Amino acid sequence: MKLRHKSQRKSLHVALFAATLASTTIFPIITQQFNAAQAAPVPAKSADSFVDSIGVNTHFTYGGTPYERFDEMKSKLQEVGIRHIRDGGYNDPDFFNKLKDLGSVGIKSNIIFSGNSMGEVLDVVKSLSGAIEAVEGPNESDLEFFNFSYNGQRFPEGTRAYQQDLYRTIKNDSATKHLPVITPSMGWGEDADKLGLIDDWGDFCNMHNYPNIGQAPTIDLDQYFIPHTNNMCNRLAKWSTETGYHNDLSHDMGISEEAAGKYIPRLLLESFNRNIKRSYLYEFANESNDAGDQSNYGLIRYDGSAKPAYTAIKNMTSLLKEPGANFNPGNLDYSLSVGEDRVHSTLLQKSNGEFYLILWQEANSWDNEGKHDIKVDDLNVTVNLNTPISRAEVYKPKEKGSPILVQDAPSGGRLNNLTVGVPDHPLIIKLIANGASTSGGSNNSGGSSNNSGGGSDNSG
Repeated sequence: MKLRHKSQRKSLHVALFAATLASTTIFPIITQQFNAAQAAPVPAKSADSFVDSIGVNTHFTYGGTPYERFDEMKSKLQEVGIRHIRDGGYNDPDFFNKLKDLGSVGIKSNIIFSGNSMGEVLDVVKSLSGAIEAVEGPNESDLEFFNFSYNGQRFPEGTRAYQQDLYRTIKNDSATKHLPVITPSMGWGEDADKLGLIDDWGDFCNMHNYPNIGQAPTIDLDQYFIPHTNNMCNRLAKWSTETGYHNDLSHDMGISEEAAGKYIPRLLLESFNRNIKRSYLYEFANESNDAGDQSNYGLIRYDGSAKPAYTAIKNMTSLLKEPGANFNPGNLDYSLSVGEDRVHSTLLQKSNGEFYLILWQEANSWDNEGKHDIKVDDLNVTVNLNTPISRAEVYKPKEKGSPILVQDAPSGGRLNNLTVGVPDHPLIIKLIANGASTSGGSNNSGGSSNNSGGGSDNSG
């Protein structure tokens, strides 16, 4: 849901951050990051589960914005491979028709309700049957900007009461009870403490985690947003229904499109590593050509052209998608030559046995003080492979959709290791185990292509 001064409140977050560190026990996270000395089988997750974790905010009722160009927005959503959108609970037949159209091509909607009567909630949800996949409670009702009130009560009492009634309404109707209900979001992470535990009134716990002052994604997640969200619901899996970066460089929170093209895919992967089941980026399209933080959050520009983050996500989803796959991912026995303080990772697998090892440098790509991009040299990393691998393909999805390096093992042999240059944005290594089926890709038998900054050791 739109907030005109979203970044202004986020900039105050700096003053609260130190207090949070001093008073909060850091939530232990589950990641797929490994020490250089570690050499053991590592469990993979389904490749499509990562693709399915990606969502994006839209505003299909906003006039004078690219969202009025519905056919173009629909085409762009399909092209980028995002299957989940988040929008407001508007009782508008034209809005319903648009979301149903998107639902017919597999793009489902999470709908926010922030004050609608319970009767209207049911009307909207039932009108969107087949297009809606989740119902969400009040959006940032802790912020005075939204002037939230329910039965004469404001935040936090009114928010708690509304969420309870929303949950009961959805779960007590046979036509809607199958839908997950998402808890309210907070404009300020620490306001979750004021709301208190509401695990009984939701199926997923909600947070809005905007990285502070243009910094890399990880610190605020672990030391601010997740701990405070746990004070609202500590038994529920998490959804992040707003997160991202804007590109207004006149604002203290703005970063370049180039830096966002590196940070946003990392943000999605870092969230996935922490078992955040879905992350909705804010937002799909720039809302105007004007300066201003709120107008410049889009993955695409006002004219519909793609920003680097859009291209990176499109290439990642194209490579990793496998809708409908139902299997138990296996383990890859490998180690890295550098530690997790320098390189972060995610390990995925498809049902045909292919592994996808994603690596990126944990580095700052943006200088917020000087307002310029930081040049980060690729870091040479050797992937030591104990699992028998017959073929490796290396991709840089921010730059292109085709592999930058292909390496086959010699006939009857295996790849023992592969050295790659890891940038400050995701590098994907597709690894085909001996005996696994393949799903295409270029074939350079016994050799490599575009082998810049990489190499391998092959043996029988």
